[in-house]
Amino acid sequence: MMLTEPIPNDNVPTEGTSEVLNLVATDPEVVAELRRLPAGIARQRFALDALRIGVLSMRAASGELDVRAVRDAGQQLVIELRGLLAERGTALTATMAEAVARYFDPATGVVTQKLERLTKDGGELDRVLRQHVGDESTLVRTLAAHVGEASPLLRMLSPAEASGVRAQIERTVAEALRAQAEQVLQQFSLDRKDSALSRLIAELTTAHAAANSNMQHQVKAVVGEFSLDRPDSALSRLVGRVEAAQKRISDEFSLDNQESALNKLTALLASLQHKQTEFATSVQAQIATLTAQRAERARGTRHGEEFEAAVGTVLAAEAQRVGDIYEVTGTRTGLIKNSKVGDHVVTLGPDSSAPGSAIVFEAKQSKSVALKAALAEIDVARKNRQAQVGVFVYSTHTAPAGIETFTRYGESIVVAWAPEDPQLDWVLRAAYSVARALVIRERVANADSAEAVHEIEVTVRAIEKHLKRIADIKRFAETTVSAADKIVREADKMAKELEAQLEALDEHIAALRHGDA
Repeated sequence: MMLTEPIPNDNVPTEGTSEVLNLVATDPEVVAELRRLPAGIARQRFALDALRIGVLSMRAASGELDVRAVRDAGQQLVIELRGLLAERGTALTATMAEAVARYFDPATGVVTQKLERLTKDGGELDRVLRQHVGDESTLVRTLAAHVGEASPLLRMLSPAEASGVRAQIERTVAEALRAQAEQVLQQFSLDRKDSALSRLIAELTTAHAAANSNMQHQVKAVVGEFSLDRPDSALSRLVGRVEAAQKRISDEFSLDNQESALNKLTALLASLQHKQTEFATSVQAQIATLTAQRAERARGTRHGEEFEAAVGTVLAAEAQRVGDIYEVTGTRTGLIKNSKVGDHVVTLGPDSSAPGSAIVFEAKQSKSVALKAALAEIDVARKNRQAQVGVFVYSTHTAPAGIETFTRYGESIVVAWAPEDPQLDWVLRAAYSVARALVIRERVANADSAEAVHEIEVTVRAIEKHLKRIADIKRFAETTVSAADKIVREADKMAKELEAQLEALDEHIAALRHGDA
Protein backbone atom coordinates (compact mmCIF):
# COMPACT_ATOMS: atom_id res chain seq x y z
CA MET A 1 0.00 0.00 0.00
CA MET A 2 1.35 3.40 -1.00
CA LEU A 3 0.65 6.84 0.60
CA THR A 4 1.29 9.52 -2.04
CA GLU A 5 -0.65 12.51 -0.70
CA PRO A 6 0.97 14.84 1.82
CA ILE A 7 0.01 14.16 5.40
CA PRO A 8 -0.96 17.28 7.42
CA ASN A 9 0.60 17.42 10.87
CA ASP A 10 -1.04 19.82 13.34
CA ASN A 11 1.54 19.04 15.96
CA VAL A 12 4.42 20.35 13.81
CA PRO A 13 3.24 23.74 12.54
CA THR A 14 6.71 25.32 12.24
CA GLU A 15 7.82 25.82 8.64
CA GLY A 16 11.19 24.22 7.78
CA THR A 17 10.70 21.27 10.12
CA SER A 18 8.38 19.22 7.86
CA GLU A 19 9.42 16.38 5.66
CA VAL A 20 7.51 14.95 2.68
CA LEU A 21 7.70 11.18 2.43
CA ASN A 22 6.25 8.73 -0.06
CA LEU A 23 5.97 5.47 1.82
CA VAL A 24 4.84 2.00 0.75
CA ALA A 25 3.46 -0.13 3.59
CA THR A 26 3.95 -3.85 3.04
CA ASP A 27 3.51 -5.20 6.58
CA PRO A 28 0.24 -7.17 6.65
CA GLU A 29 -0.79 -5.92 10.11
CA VAL A 30 -0.06 -2.32 9.26
CA VAL A 31 -1.89 -2.64 5.96
CA ALA A 32 -4.89 -4.24 7.66
CA GLU A 33 -5.05 -1.55 10.29
CA LEU A 34 -4.78 1.24 7.68
CA ARG A 35 -7.53 -0.29 5.56
CA ARG A 36 -9.91 -0.22 8.50
CA LEU A 37 -10.10 3.53 8.06
CA PRO A 38 -11.52 5.22 4.95
CA ALA A 39 -9.08 6.81 2.57
CA GLY A 40 -8.43 10.44 3.22
CA ILE A 41 -7.59 12.61 6.14
CA ALA A 42 -8.49 10.02 8.83
CA ARG A 43 -6.17 7.38 7.31
CA GLN A 44 -3.38 9.91 6.87
CA ARG A 45 -3.66 11.12 10.49
CA PHE A 46 -3.67 7.53 11.75
CA ALA A 47 -0.58 6.72 9.68
CA LEU A 48 1.16 9.87 10.89
CA ASP A 49 0.37 8.99 14.54
CA ALA A 50 1.57 5.45 14.04
CA LEU A 51 4.78 6.76 12.49
CA ARG A 52 5.27 9.18 15.41
CA ILE A 53 4.67 6.47 17.98
CA GLY A 54 7.11 4.22 16.17
CA VAL A 55 9.73 6.95 16.05
CA LEU A 56 9.29 7.75 19.73
CA SER A 57 9.47 4.09 20.58
CA MET A 58 12.66 3.69 18.64
CA ARG A 59 14.06 6.80 20.32
CA ALA A 60 13.16 5.41 23.76
CA ALA A 61 14.81 2.17 22.81
CA SER A 62 17.92 4.04 21.87
CA GLY A 63 17.86 6.16 25.03
CA GLU A 64 16.79 9.43 23.41
CA LEU A 65 13.12 9.57 24.56
CA ASP A 66 11.59 12.97 24.37
CA VAL A 67 9.43 13.49 27.47
CA ARG A 68 7.39 16.23 25.94
CA ALA A 69 6.64 14.18 22.88
CA VAL A 70 5.53 11.24 25.01
CA ARG A 71 3.23 13.50 27.06
CA ASP A 72 1.67 15.03 24.00
CA ALA A 73 1.23 11.66 22.44
CA GLY A 74 -0.31 10.31 25.64
CA GLN A 75 -2.77 13.20 25.84
CA GLN A 76 -3.75 12.74 22.27
CA LEU A 77 -4.16 9.03 22.83
CA VAL A 78 -6.35 9.67 25.92
CA ILE A 79 -8.54 12.08 23.93
CA GLU A 80 -9.00 9.55 21.19
CA LEU A 81 -9.68 6.75 23.64
CA ARG A 82 -12.26 8.93 25.47
CA GLY A 83 -14.03 9.60 22.17
CA LEU A 84 -13.87 5.96 21.25
CA LEU A 85 -15.23 4.88 24.63
CA ALA A 86 -18.06 7.45 24.47
CA GLU A 87 -18.95 6.21 20.97
CA ARG A 88 -18.85 2.57 22.05
CA GLY A 89 -20.85 3.41 25.28
CA THR A 90 -23.59 5.09 23.28
CA ALA A 91 -23.76 2.13 20.93
CA LEU A 92 -23.83 -0.33 23.86
CA THR A 93 -26.61 1.64 25.62
CA ALA A 94 -28.71 1.65 22.49
CA THR A 95 -28.16 -2.09 22.01
CA MET A 96 -29.13 -2.86 25.65
CA ALA A 97 -32.23 -0.65 25.46
CA GLU A 98 -33.30 -2.49 22.31
CA ALA A 99 -32.74 -5.86 23.98
CA VAL A 100 -34.61 -4.91 27.17
CA ALA A 101 -37.51 -3.53 25.12
CA ARG A 102 -37.63 -6.75 23.13
CA TYR A 103 -37.95 -8.85 26.28
CA PHE A 104 -39.88 -6.60 28.77
CA ASP A 105 -42.05 -4.33 26.64
CA PRO A 106 -45.64 -4.43 28.15
CA ALA A 107 -47.20 -4.86 24.70
CA THR A 108 -44.77 -6.88 22.62
CA GLY A 109 -42.11 -8.14 25.10
CA VAL A 110 -41.21 -11.83 25.06
CA VAL A 111 -41.43 -12.09 28.93
CA THR A 112 -44.86 -10.42 28.99
CA GLN A 113 -46.21 -12.80 26.36
CA LYS A 114 -44.78 -15.81 28.23
CA LEU A 115 -46.38 -14.71 31.54
CA GLU A 116 -49.72 -14.08 29.86
CA ARG A 117 -49.72 -17.54 28.28
CA LEU A 118 -48.80 -19.05 31.68
CA THR A 119 -51.42 -17.30 33.88
CA LYS A 120 -54.46 -16.70 31.63
CA ASP A 121 -57.61 -18.83 31.84
CA GLY A 122 -56.93 -22.09 30.12
CA GLY A 123 -53.19 -21.47 30.27
CA GLU A 124 -50.47 -23.88 31.21
CA LEU A 125 -50.68 -23.15 34.98
CA ASP A 126 -54.46 -23.42 34.96
CA ARG A 127 -54.31 -26.77 33.18
CA VAL A 128 -51.74 -28.14 35.66
CA LEU A 129 -53.77 -27.03 38.73
CA ARG A 130 -57.01 -28.44 37.33
CA GLN A 131 -55.28 -31.70 36.64
CA HIS A 132 -54.00 -32.10 40.25
CA VAL A 133 -56.54 -30.30 42.53
CA GLY A 134 -59.77 -30.07 40.52
CA ASP A 135 -63.03 -31.89 41.04
CA GLU A 136 -61.81 -34.84 39.01
CA SER A 137 -58.17 -34.51 40.02
CA THR A 138 -55.91 -37.22 41.38
CA LEU A 139 -55.93 -35.62 44.88
CA VAL A 140 -59.73 -35.65 45.09
CA ARG A 141 -59.91 -39.30 44.03
CA THR A 142 -57.22 -40.28 46.57
CA LEU A 143 -58.96 -38.47 49.49
CA ALA A 144 -62.34 -39.97 48.59
CA ALA A 145 -60.81 -43.42 48.66
CA HIS A 146 -59.26 -42.94 52.13
CA VAL A 147 -61.67 -40.60 54.01
CA GLY A 148 -64.84 -40.59 51.89
CA GLU A 149 -68.25 -41.95 52.73
CA ALA A 150 -67.32 -45.44 51.69
CA SER A 151 -63.83 -45.35 53.24
CA PRO A 152 -62.86 -47.76 56.09
CA LEU A 153 -62.03 -44.80 58.40
CA LEU A 154 -65.53 -43.30 58.14
CA ARG A 155 -67.13 -46.72 58.68
CA MET A 156 -65.01 -47.14 61.85
CA LEU A 157 -66.07 -43.70 63.21
CA SER A 158 -69.77 -44.14 62.42
CA PRO A 159 -72.00 -44.50 65.54
CA ALA A 160 -74.24 -46.96 63.75
CA GLU A 161 -71.50 -49.50 63.13
CA ALA A 162 -71.31 -52.27 65.77
CA SER A 163 -67.59 -52.55 65.30
CA GLY A 164 -67.01 -48.78 65.30
CA VAL A 165 -64.87 -46.79 67.68
CA ARG A 166 -67.87 -45.40 69.63
CA ALA A 167 -69.32 -48.83 70.31
CA GLN A 168 -65.94 -50.14 71.43
CA ILE A 169 -65.44 -47.16 73.79
CA GLU A 170 -68.92 -47.64 75.31
CA ARG A 171 -68.27 -51.30 75.97
CA THR A 172 -64.85 -50.58 77.53
CA VAL A 173 -66.22 -47.81 79.83
CA ALA A 174 -69.17 -49.95 80.95
CA GLU A 175 -66.90 -52.87 81.84
CA ALA A 176 -64.53 -50.51 83.76
CA LEU A 177 -67.43 -48.95 85.74
CA ARG A 178 -68.87 -52.34 86.59
CA ALA A 179 -65.50 -53.57 87.88
CA GLN A 180 -64.98 -50.36 89.90
CA ALA A 181 -68.47 -50.63 91.45
CA GLU A 182 -67.80 -54.19 92.51
CA GLN A 183 -64.52 -53.14 94.19
CA VAL A 184 -66.23 -50.26 96.06
CA LEU A 185 -69.04 -52.55 97.31
CA GLN A 186 -66.50 -55.05 98.54
CA GLN A 187 -64.77 -52.30 100.61
CA PHE A 188 -68.11 -51.60 102.38
CA SER A 189 -68.94 -55.23 103.07
CA LEU A 190 -68.78 -56.56 106.64
CA ASP A 191 -68.43 -60.14 105.41
CA ARG A 192 -64.82 -59.45 104.43
CA LYS A 193 -62.39 -58.89 107.29
CA ASP A 194 -59.98 -56.95 105.11
CA SER A 195 -62.57 -54.44 103.81
CA ALA A 196 -62.19 -50.75 104.61
CA LEU A 197 -65.44 -50.69 106.64
CA SER A 198 -64.37 -53.66 108.77
CA ARG A 199 -60.97 -52.09 109.49
CA LEU A 200 -62.60 -48.71 110.40
CA ILE A 201 -65.00 -50.37 112.90
CA ALA A 202 -62.13 -52.27 114.51
CA GLU A 203 -60.02 -49.11 114.87
CA LEU A 204 -62.95 -47.13 116.34
CA THR A 205 -63.61 -49.86 118.89
CA THR A 206 -59.97 -49.91 120.00
CA ALA A 207 -59.75 -46.09 120.18
CA HIS A 208 -63.01 -45.87 122.20
CA ALA A 209 -61.75 -48.37 124.76
CA ALA A 210 -58.46 -46.49 125.13
CA ALA A 211 -60.31 -43.15 125.48
CA ASN A 212 -62.57 -44.56 128.25
CA SER A 213 -59.57 -45.88 130.13
CA ASN A 214 -57.70 -42.56 129.79
CA MET A 215 -60.81 -40.56 130.83
CA GLN A 216 -61.23 -42.60 134.00
CA HIS A 217 -57.58 -42.08 134.87
CA GLN A 218 -57.85 -38.29 134.35
CA VAL A 219 -61.06 -38.06 136.45
CA LYS A 220 -59.32 -39.88 139.30
CA ALA A 221 -56.38 -37.48 139.05
CA VAL A 222 -58.66 -34.42 139.17
CA VAL A 223 -60.60 -35.77 142.16
CA GLY A 224 -57.30 -36.42 143.90
CA GLU A 225 -56.18 -32.77 143.35
CA PHE A 226 -59.39 -31.52 145.11
CA SER A 227 -59.09 -33.88 148.09
CA LEU A 228 -58.01 -32.52 151.51
CA ASP A 229 -56.92 -36.01 152.57
CA ARG A 230 -53.81 -35.69 150.42
CA PRO A 231 -51.34 -33.08 151.75
CA ASP A 232 -49.76 -32.64 148.31
CA SER A 233 -53.07 -31.98 146.46
CA ALA A 234 -53.73 -28.60 144.85
CA LEU A 235 -56.63 -27.86 147.23
CA SER A 236 -54.48 -28.67 150.29
CA ARG A 237 -51.68 -26.39 149.03
CA LEU A 238 -54.17 -23.56 148.35
CA VAL A 239 -55.73 -23.87 151.83
CA GLY A 240 -52.24 -23.79 153.38
CA ARG A 241 -51.32 -20.60 151.48
CA VAL A 242 -54.61 -18.89 152.48
CA GLU A 243 -54.09 -19.79 156.15
CA ALA A 244 -50.48 -18.51 156.02
CA ALA A 245 -51.59 -15.24 154.40
CA GLN A 246 -54.38 -14.79 156.95
CA LYS A 247 -51.92 -15.37 159.80
CA ARG A 248 -49.50 -12.84 158.31
CA ILE A 249 -52.24 -10.24 157.94
CA SER A 250 -53.37 -10.83 161.53
CA ASP A 251 -49.77 -10.43 162.71
CA GLU A 252 -49.39 -7.15 160.80
CA PHE A 253 -52.54 -5.69 162.46
CA SER A 254 -51.79 -7.00 165.96
CA LEU A 255 -50.67 -4.58 168.70
CA ASP A 256 -48.94 -7.46 170.51
CA ASN A 257 -46.36 -7.72 167.73
CA GLN A 258 -43.86 -4.86 168.04
CA GLU A 259 -42.78 -5.27 164.39
CA SER A 260 -46.33 -5.21 162.99
CA ALA A 261 -47.39 -2.61 160.40
CA LEU A 262 -50.08 -1.31 162.81
CA ASN A 263 -47.50 -0.59 165.54
CA LYS A 264 -45.23 1.12 163.01
CA LEU A 265 -48.14 3.24 161.70
CA THR A 266 -49.12 4.19 165.25
CA ALA A 267 -45.55 5.25 166.01
CA LEU A 268 -45.35 7.26 162.77
CA LEU A 269 -48.63 9.08 163.53
CA ALA A 270 -47.41 9.91 167.02
CA SER A 271 -44.17 11.29 165.59
CA LEU A 272 -46.08 13.33 163.00
CA GLN A 273 -48.39 14.73 165.70
CA HIS A 274 -45.38 15.71 167.78
CA LYS A 275 -43.77 17.40 164.77
CA GLN A 276 -47.04 19.14 163.92
CA THR A 277 -47.24 20.51 167.45
CA GLU A 278 -43.67 21.74 167.23
CA PHE A 279 -44.39 23.31 163.82
CA ALA A 280 -47.51 25.09 165.11
CA THR A 281 -45.52 26.40 168.07
CA SER A 282 -42.76 27.61 165.74
CA VAL A 283 -45.26 29.28 163.39
CA GLN A 284 -46.98 31.05 166.26
CA ALA A 285 -43.62 32.28 167.50
CA GLN A 286 -42.68 33.54 164.05
CA ILE A 287 -46.06 35.24 163.64
CA ALA A 288 -45.60 36.94 166.98
CA THR A 289 -42.12 38.07 165.90
CA LEU A 290 -43.42 39.39 162.58
CA THR A 291 -46.26 41.18 164.32
CA ALA A 292 -43.83 42.81 166.67
CA GLN A 293 -41.54 43.79 163.78
CA ARG A 294 -44.48 45.19 161.84
CA ALA A 295 -45.61 47.23 164.82
CA GLU A 296 -42.07 48.47 165.28
CA ARG A 297 -41.83 49.45 161.59
CA ALA A 298 -45.18 51.20 161.85
CA ARG A 299 -43.81 53.30 164.68
CA GLY A 300 -40.45 53.87 163.00
CA THR A 301 -39.49 56.61 160.51
CA ARG A 302 -38.65 54.11 157.75
CA HIS A 303 -42.20 52.87 157.42
CA GLY A 304 -43.07 55.63 154.94
CA GLU A 305 -40.14 54.71 152.70
CA GLU A 306 -41.13 51.04 152.78
CA PHE A 307 -44.68 51.98 151.83
CA GLU A 308 -43.45 54.04 148.88
CA ALA A 309 -41.22 51.17 147.75
CA ALA A 310 -44.14 48.71 147.98
CA VAL A 311 -46.27 51.03 145.81
CA GLY A 312 -43.40 51.26 143.29
CA THR A 313 -43.17 47.46 143.08
CA VAL A 314 -46.80 47.11 141.98
CA LEU A 315 -46.51 50.05 139.55
CA ALA A 316 -43.33 48.68 137.96
CA ALA A 317 -44.95 45.30 137.31
CA GLU A 318 -48.03 46.91 135.79
CA ALA A 319 -45.95 49.26 133.61
CA GLN A 320 -43.98 46.34 132.25
CA ARG A 321 -47.20 44.48 131.44
CA VAL A 322 -48.66 47.33 129.30
CA GLY A 323 -45.37 48.55 127.81
CA ASP A 324 -44.94 51.84 129.75
CA ILE A 325 -41.81 53.36 131.36
CA TYR A 326 -41.62 53.43 135.17
CA GLU A 327 -39.32 55.75 137.19
CA VAL A 328 -38.64 56.38 140.90
CA THR A 329 -38.54 60.20 141.28
CA GLY A 330 -38.99 60.77 145.02
CA THR A 331 -35.25 61.33 145.60
CA ARG A 332 -34.67 64.08 142.99
CA THR A 333 -36.11 67.51 142.38
CA GLY A 334 -38.50 68.20 139.57
CA LEU A 335 -39.58 71.24 137.56
CA ILE A 336 -40.30 73.26 140.74
CA LYS A 337 -37.14 74.47 142.45
CA ASN A 338 -36.10 72.37 145.49
CA SER A 339 -39.32 70.31 145.22
CA LYS A 340 -39.24 66.49 145.31
CA VAL A 341 -43.01 66.03 145.35
CA GLY A 342 -44.03 63.07 143.20
CA ASP A 343 -42.64 59.69 144.29
CA HIS A 344 -43.22 57.69 141.08
CA VAL A 345 -43.72 58.69 137.42
CA VAL A 346 -45.07 56.45 134.66
CA THR A 347 -44.54 57.59 131.05
CA LEU A 348 -46.81 56.00 128.45
CA GLY A 349 -44.88 53.85 126.00
CA PRO A 350 -44.41 54.42 122.25
CA ASP A 351 -47.08 51.83 121.39
CA SER A 352 -49.79 53.62 123.36
CA SER A 353 -52.28 56.15 121.99
CA ALA A 354 -50.57 58.98 123.95
CA PRO A 355 -46.83 58.25 123.92
CA GLY A 356 -44.79 60.52 126.15
CA SER A 357 -47.70 61.47 128.44
CA ALA A 358 -46.97 61.08 132.17
CA ILE A 359 -48.81 59.91 135.33
CA VAL A 360 -47.43 60.84 138.75
CA PHE A 361 -48.00 58.81 141.93
CA GLU A 362 -47.60 60.21 145.47
CA ALA A 363 -47.59 57.65 148.34
CA LYS A 364 -48.15 58.70 151.99
CA GLN A 365 -48.42 56.72 155.18
CA SER A 366 -49.21 59.49 157.60
CA LYS A 367 -52.29 60.33 159.65
CA SER A 368 -51.65 64.05 159.33
CA VAL A 369 -52.49 64.33 155.60
CA ALA A 370 -56.15 65.17 155.08
CA LEU A 371 -58.01 64.75 151.79
CA LYS A 372 -57.79 68.43 150.90
CA ALA A 373 -54.05 68.46 151.57
CA ALA A 374 -53.66 65.28 149.52
CA LEU A 375 -55.44 66.83 146.51
CA ALA A 376 -53.28 69.95 146.80
CA GLU A 377 -50.13 67.85 147.02
CA ILE A 378 -51.06 65.79 143.97
CA ASP A 379 -51.67 68.99 141.99
CA VAL A 380 -48.17 70.15 142.93
CA ALA A 381 -46.84 66.73 141.94
CA ARG A 382 -48.45 66.98 138.48
CA LYS A 383 -46.81 70.36 137.88
CA ASN A 384 -43.48 69.29 139.36
CA ARG A 385 -43.31 66.14 137.20
CA GLN A 386 -45.13 67.59 134.16
CA ALA A 387 -47.79 64.90 134.39
CA GLN A 388 -51.31 65.04 133.01
CA VAL A 389 -52.91 62.86 135.73
CA GLY A 390 -51.94 62.32 139.38
CA VAL A 391 -52.67 59.47 141.83
CA PHE A 392 -52.45 59.89 145.61
CA VAL A 393 -52.01 56.58 147.50
CA TYR A 394 -53.07 56.43 151.18
CA SER A 395 -52.17 53.58 153.51
CA THR A 396 -55.32 51.93 154.84
CA HIS A 397 -53.74 52.04 158.35
CA THR A 398 -53.19 55.84 158.38
CA ALA A 399 -55.86 57.12 155.95
CA PRO A 400 -58.25 59.76 157.38
CA ALA A 401 -61.68 58.59 158.39
CA GLY A 402 -64.17 58.49 155.55
CA ILE A 403 -61.59 58.00 152.79
CA GLU A 404 -62.95 55.67 150.10
CA THR A 405 -60.86 52.91 148.59
CA PHE A 406 -61.04 54.59 145.16
CA THR A 407 -62.22 58.14 144.35
CA ARG A 408 -61.61 60.37 141.34
CA TYR A 409 -61.50 64.17 141.49
CA GLY A 410 -61.15 65.41 137.90
CA GLU A 411 -57.60 64.69 136.87
CA SER A 412 -56.66 63.41 140.34
CA ILE A 413 -57.32 59.97 141.81
CA VAL A 414 -57.20 59.06 145.50
CA VAL A 415 -56.92 55.41 146.62
CA ALA A 416 -56.38 53.55 149.90
CA TRP A 417 -54.05 50.53 149.76
CA ALA A 418 -52.23 48.18 152.14
CA PRO A 419 -49.00 46.43 151.05
CA GLU A 420 -49.52 43.46 153.37
CA ASP A 421 -52.84 42.60 151.73
CA PRO A 422 -52.18 41.27 148.16
CA GLN A 423 -55.91 41.14 147.53
CA LEU A 424 -55.91 44.96 147.41
CA ASP A 425 -53.38 45.13 144.57
CA TRP A 426 -56.27 45.53 142.18
CA VAL A 427 -56.85 49.00 143.72
CA LEU A 428 -53.48 50.23 142.43
CA ARG A 429 -53.98 48.42 139.11
CA ALA A 430 -57.39 50.04 138.68
CA ALA A 431 -55.97 53.48 139.53
CA TYR A 432 -53.17 52.89 137.00
CA SER A 433 -55.60 51.85 134.22
CA VAL A 434 -58.00 54.72 134.92
CA ALA A 435 -55.13 57.22 134.92
CA ARG A 436 -53.91 55.90 131.55
CA ALA A 437 -57.44 56.16 130.16
CA LEU A 438 -57.75 59.78 131.36
CA VAL A 439 -54.42 60.68 129.75
CA ILE A 440 -55.37 59.06 126.45
CA ARG A 441 -58.82 60.65 126.57
CA GLU A 442 -57.24 64.08 126.93
CA ARG A 443 -54.84 63.39 124.05
CA VAL A 444 -57.40 62.07 121.55
CA ALA A 445 -60.44 64.15 122.53
CA ASN A 446 -61.62 65.12 119.03
CA ALA A 447 -64.58 64.47 116.75
CA ASP A 448 -63.07 61.38 115.09
CA SER A 449 -62.61 59.56 118.40
CA ALA A 450 -65.63 60.88 120.32
CA GLU A 451 -67.25 57.46 120.51
CA ALA A 452 -64.07 55.83 121.89
CA VAL A 453 -63.65 58.65 124.44
CA HIS A 454 -67.24 58.15 125.50
CA GLU A 455 -66.66 54.42 125.97
CA ILE A 456 -63.58 55.15 128.08
CA GLU A 457 -65.55 57.57 130.25
CA VAL A 458 -68.32 55.01 130.73
CA THR A 459 -65.81 52.32 131.67
CA VAL A 460 -64.03 54.63 134.13
CA ARG A 461 -67.33 55.44 135.82
CA ALA A 462 -68.17 51.74 136.05
CA ILE A 463 -64.78 51.03 137.61
CA GLU A 464 -65.31 53.81 140.18
CA LYS A 465 -68.71 52.38 141.00
CA HIS A 466 -67.33 48.86 141.49
CA LEU A 467 -64.47 50.14 143.61
CA LYS A 468 -66.86 51.99 145.92
CA ARG A 469 -69.04 48.89 146.23
CA ILE A 470 -65.99 46.76 147.07
CA ALA A 471 -64.96 49.31 149.71
CA ASP A 472 -68.44 49.14 151.22
CA ILE A 473 -68.32 45.34 151.21
CA LYS A 474 -64.95 45.35 152.94
CA ARG A 475 -66.24 47.73 155.58
CA PHE A 476 -69.29 45.57 156.15
CA ALA A 477 -67.06 42.49 156.42
CA GLU A 478 -65.01 44.17 159.13
CA THR A 479 -68.08 45.03 161.20
CA THR A 480 -70.37 42.06 160.49
CA VAL A 481 -69.19 38.62 161.43
CA SER A 482 -72.38 36.65 160.85
CA ALA A 483 -72.62 37.60 157.17
CA ALA A 484 -68.92 37.12 156.44
CA ASP A 485 -69.34 34.28 153.97
CA LYS A 486 -71.97 36.10 151.98
CA ILE A 487 -69.93 39.28 151.93
CA VAL A 488 -66.82 37.46 150.81
CA ARG A 489 -68.72 35.86 147.92
CA GLU A 490 -70.09 39.28 146.95
CA ALA A 491 -66.61 40.77 147.12
CA ASP A 492 -65.24 38.02 144.88
CA LYS A 493 -68.02 38.61 142.41
CA MET A 494 -67.36 42.35 142.35
CA ALA A 495 -63.63 41.77 141.99
CA LYS A 496 -64.26 39.61 138.88
CA GLU A 497 -66.52 42.30 137.42
CA LEU A 498 -63.83 44.88 138.14
CA GLU A 499 -61.27 42.75 136.33
CA ALA A 500 -63.62 42.56 133.33
CA GLN A 501 -64.04 46.35 133.34
CA LEU A 502 -60.26 46.83 133.47
CA GLU A 503 -59.85 44.50 130.49
CA ALA A 504 -62.56 46.43 128.61
CA LEU A 505 -60.71 49.66 129.38
CA ASP A 506 -57.49 48.20 127.98
CA GLU A 507 -59.35 47.13 124.83
CA HIS A 508 -60.76 50.65 124.31
CA ILE A 509 -57.30 52.10 124.72
CA ALA A 510 -55.87 49.58 122.25
CA ALA A 511 -58.65 50.42 119.78
CA LEU A 512 -57.72 54.09 120.02
CA ARG A 513 -54.09 53.20 119.42
CA HIS A 514 -54.95 51.20 116.29
CA GLY A 515 -57.22 53.97 115.10
CA ASP A 516 -54.41 56.54 115.38
CA ALA A 517 -52.10 54.19 113.52
